[in-house]
Amino acid sequence: MRTAIQEGLQIELTLTLGGQSFSIPGGQVKHLSVHLAPYGFTASVTFWSTLQKKDSALFTALQKPDLLQVKLSVSGGEFSAPTPLVVQGLVRGRRVTTEGHGTLQGVEQFFRRYTLEFADPAQVLWRQHRPIELYTDISMREVLEAHKASLQLTYDWTVLQQKQPMLCLALGADAPGVSFYDFVLWYVATHNGVWSYNSAQNQYALTADKSSSLQAAPLGREEVQDVRVHLPPPIRHGVRVLNAVAQGPTTVALEQPQAVAGVSHDVMLRTPLATVAEQQQKREKTRLQVRSAQLEVAFKQLPSVDIFPGALLRLEGPLWPSGMKGLDEDQRVLHLTLEAHALSGEADDGQHHPATAYDCLLSVRLEPASETLTTLPAYRAPRYPIHVEGLVHSPGGDVQDRRYLIVEDEKTSLHSFRMTVPLWNQTVSVPAEPNQLPGHFFFPPYKNTRVLVALHFEHAELVRFIDWKEGVRTPQDGQGDQTLLGWNKASQTALTHDFQEDNPVWRIHRTSGGDTQVVRMGEGHLFIQVQETPGSVAPTPTYDVSPQVEAAKADLSASVGGALAESSTAYQGAMGTVRAKMKTAQAETKAALGGAKQEVGAQVAEAKGAFQQASARLSQGNGQVSGKAAETKAALEKLR
Repeated sequence: MRTAIQEGLQIELTLTLGGQSFSIPGGQVKHLSVHLAPYGFTASVTFWSTLQKKDSALFTALQKPDLLQVKLSVSGGEFSAPTPLVVQGLVRGRRVTTEGHGTLQGVEQFFRRYTLEFADPAQVLWRQHRPIELYTDISMREVLEAHKASLQLTYDWTVLQQKQPMLCLALGADAPGVSFYDFVLWYVATHNGVWSYNSAQNQYALTADKSSSLQAAPLGREEVQDVRVHLPPPIRHGVRVLNAVAQGPTTVALEQPQAVAGVSHDVMLRTPLATVAEQQQKREKTRLQVRSAQLEVAFKQLPSVDIFPGALLRLEGPLWPSGMKGLDEDQRVLHLTLEAHALSGEADDGQHHPATAYDCLLSVRLEPASETLTTLPAYRAPRYPIHVEGLVHSPGGDVQDRRYLIVEDEKTSLHSFRMTVPLWNQTVSVPAEPNQLPGHFFFPPYKNTRVLVALHFEHAELVRFIDWKEGVRTPQDGQGDQTLLGWNKASQTALTHDFQEDNPVWRIHRTSGGDTQVVRMGEGHLFIQVQETPGSVAPTPTYDVSPQVEAAKADLSASVGGALAESSTAYQGAMGTVRAKMKTAQAETKAALGGAKQEVGAQVAEAKGAFQQASARLSQGNGQVSGKAAETKAALEKLR
C-alpha cells in the first residue's frame, strides 16, 4: 500500500479567457490532479477565493462561454527536479460553489470554490471536430495544417509529405462518436508513426520514430518508495495478409514467436499492385512486435531529476537490489501521475501564500529507452466509405455529348474513369471496371452522367448510375426499351423496342448529320430506309483532341505521383534500415560499455583484494620486525 508524502509545493496557476488573465496564488489551491502521457494530459484543479477579495471579475468571466486557457506550474523545494512540471490546456468542465465559513466582526464570511477540469488542446478541440471533406493531390501534412485550429504542430515524418491522389475525411453524422482526434490517432497507429506532446511548449509532433537525443539522469533508490514491474500481455496470434485479386491471389503469413498454431489475424486486400501488398505486410509485421516490460516507480520524495514524459532515467546506485529488472539500463518516462491534497483544506488558510504543504502521491511509468513501439490512447477508427453523387468527367465536345474518357497509368497499366464531385468541386479517379455488367458488355460511363461514388480514405469506387442520359427514356405508353450509342442527337445510333397498338416493334435508327438510316421490323413488315435530307449542311470535319490531352495529363500526373510515392517509399525504407542499424549499434555499444564496466569492476575488485592481502602481509611483516626489534633490545639490556 503506497503512502502519501508530505511536500511543500509552489504552484503557479494562470487562467486566461475573454482577453483577461487571472493569476491564482498557490496557497489558494487545495487540490490538483495531473495525468501526463506522451500524447497529452488530463488534469483538474480546485481553489478557493473570498468574496471579500473582490473576485467578481473572475466569477463574471467564468459565466461566459469563452475559451478558457489554463497554465499550471508545479515545483518543489531546493532539492527537487530542476525543471517545474508545466501543463497548458483548455478547460472542458467548470464548477463554482459558494460556501459560508463563519463570521468576522459580525459579518458572515463567504468563499467561492472553483473546480476546473482541463486537458491538452488537441483532446478538447479535435474531439469536437468532425469534418467531412474531400481533397485531391494533397499530402497528409496539408490536411493537418488545414484542421489544426490553434494547435502547434511539428513534423518529421516522410509519410506526411507524400502527395496523395485523394484523401477523404468521413467524420460526420455517418460515423457516430468518431472525431478528428480519433482520426489522427488511427492514422498514426495504422502507419506506425509517433504522436507526441510537449507540455512545457504546448506543442505536438508527428514523427517517424521516438526521440532519443536526451541524456539519461541517474535515479537513486533513496528517492523511491517502491517499484512494480508490468509485464505486457504476449501476442498469441500471427497475421496473414490476403490479396484477393483474381489474376494473382497471394496469402503471406507473418510468423510471431509467441503465436499459438492456428490463431491468426487476417488482413484482406484487393489490389493488382504488389507494392501495395508489400507495404501492408511491413506495417502488419511491425505491429507484431512485443512490448518490453515496464516499471512503475512511486516516489517517497519529490525527485531530484526531471520526470516529464520522454525524459530518460537510469536506475543505478548501490542501494538497488542486484539483478532487478531494468537496473543500469536507460529508461524512458512514459506516464506521470501526480495527486496533491492541501494539508489544510480550510478556505481561508494560505490565501496569500505562493506555496503550501500537500499530501502527494507521485509515480511514473517507465519503458526501456530502446522501445520503438508508440503508446496511444484508445480511439475509434473512422468508418468508410461515405457515398456522394458525382458527374462523369470527360473533356471535349458539348455539355450534352455522350463522350467517355479512360485514363491509363503507364507505370501500373491500371485504367480509371474520372468523376467530378460537385459538393467539393474535386475530381477523383475510380477503377475502370464493367461495374455491374458482364465483362462482354462495354458501356463506359458517359460525360456528365449522374453516378453514386463511394469515397474511401485514399481511393474512390463507382457504385451505380443514378439517372438516364437525355433522350434515352421512351414514353411510358409504349413500354419501350432503348439504347443510345454515339456522341449526341446529330451523331448516334438508337436501338429501340416498344409496343405500338399492342404489337412489338423493333428498329435501328442511325443518324449522322443529315444522313439517316432506319431499319424497322413490325407486325408483318420489314422497313429499311436510307435518306439524306436535302439542303442539310455536311458537318465540317473536326478532331477534338481534348480527351487525348486530358488522358495524357492524367497519365503524367499518375506517373509523377507514382514515382514520387516510390521514391518516398524507398527513402523511408532506407531511413528505416539506417535507423535500425543505428539503434543496433547503440545497443551493442551500450552492451559493450556495460560489459567493459563489469570487467573493469572485476579487475578493480581483484586488484583491491590483492592490495588488501599485500597490506595484511606487510602488517604481519611489520609485526614480526617489531617483535625481533623488541627481542634484540631486551638482549642488549641484559648485556649491560
